[in-house]
Amino acid sequence: MNRTQILKELGVTPWVLKTPESNSSQVPDSILSPVSKAVSPTSSEQNIMPAKELKPTWVIVAKPNVIQTPIFVKIIGAIRKFGVDTLILEFNPTRWQVELVKGDLVISFGDATAQFFSNEPSTAQDLREIIFETQNHEGNDIPVIITHDIEVLRKNPIKKKEVWNDLVMARSVYLEIH
Repeated sequence: MNRTQILKELGVTPWVLKTPESNSSQVPDSILSPVSKAVSPTSSEQNIMPAKELKPTWVIVAKPNVIQTPIFVKIIGAIRKFGVDTLILEFNPTRWQVELVKGDLVISFGDATAQFFSNEPSTAQDLREIIFETQNHEGNDIPVIITHDIEVLRKNPIKKKEVWNDLVMARSVYLEIH
């Protein structure tokens, strides 16, 4: 008794490897649906991952004193898991240069950066969930997402959930415009 007969006795349909040539000889093309026909992918379809130079860059703007904190480093790690590169800029309103903004989206941490990008005297808490715009180094308008300062997260850890929601919103905004 061979393997196929044993499987049939057990009520199991055996797997049979079929090549496109053997498949077409057994079943006429008129019976096969367009979806079930074997199609050999072209070379461009075989590589579905984007090239390294097509990877988006998100610009992260925060006060200089929080950039090296462990919580900020963890947030940056979470952002990178979205599949983007990050460019971290220290915020100094007197020396701010739009030429440094070499990215596709800005995430602004804290009240000072929120007021700078929004031109509003409000706090980051009040300006969250509003999408602002700034220009990047190429002169293109890019979205700005405002979130809490890292110091606020240290004092009130429940705000971490709101920062996560802001990051998810940033991802959604980026995907919507690209």
